[in-house]
Order: sequence, then C-alpha cells, then structure tokens
Amino acid sequence: MFIGKITGTVVATQKTATVVGKKLLLVEAMTVKGSPATLQSSGRVAIAVDTVGAGEGELVIVTQGSSARLTDSTSNVPTDAVVIGIIDAIQAGNTELFKKQN
Repeated sequence: MFIGKITGTVVATQKTATVVGKKLLLVEAMTVKGSPATLQSSGRVAIAVDTVGAGEGELVIVTQGSSARLTDSTSNVPTDAVVIGIIDAIQAGNTELFKKQN
C-alpha cells in the first residue's frame, strides 16, 4: 500500500467491459522524508480504480498488484491499483504530517 494524492481523473471511452462504470483516478504517490518528517511527492503516478468516492486533492490509501483485485467492486476488474481509503490524518512520531480539513 502507499499514500497517494488524487491529482485528477482519467476518462477512457473505449475500455474492457469490466471497467465500464468504474471511476478512474490519477494518483500521485507520496512519501515521508526528512527530519523533521514531511510528506512529499515520490515522483510516481498511477491510475487507480476508485472504490470509496475520493476526489481531487484528497490523500488516499492505494493498494497495488493482486491485492487490488480483492475488493468487492474489483474482483473481476483487470486493475493493478485501487483506492481503498480516504486519509483523515497522518502522524509520524510526534509530528502531525497531515490532518484533513472538514
């Protein structure tokens, strides 16, 4: 799993039948670096199937590989990445790296 930031959506008018109706998100992978720790872009980007209703700008939990096909909504979908959670807060040691604004 990795922390990702939703940076956009992907639209594909031609796709395999099992992907029809699935929301595809552009996810920028994030990493924790430095001292004090900060949340930074890792430079990697993935396209992930959204299973939780995430939106642009949100931090999310993404799983990849065969685990991406283990959710109820992706069991028959040829995907390598799926958004499985929306992050509310991230803390590393005594440092709060992120807290969602309501």
